[in-house]
Amino acid sequence: MADQYDPDPAPRTGPDEHEYLLKRAGDHERLAGQTRDADARAIHLRLRKLYLTQADRIDVVHQD
Repeated sequence: MADQYDPDPAPRTGPDEHEYLLKRAGDHERLAGQTRDADARAIHLRLRKLYLTQADRIDVVHQD
């Protein structure tokens, strides 16, 4: 079976990266709400916060 992990994914542009980070933050928020394990919930909420922080650092410039 071939390894499907791509160690060098195509880079995303600012708006695409911003959207991706917000999606990942939402995924972790959803996962935190679904788990009953307090440690797992804390990890998901921490990852959510990290993704949101990173998304806030990206300059998203919209073209005219």
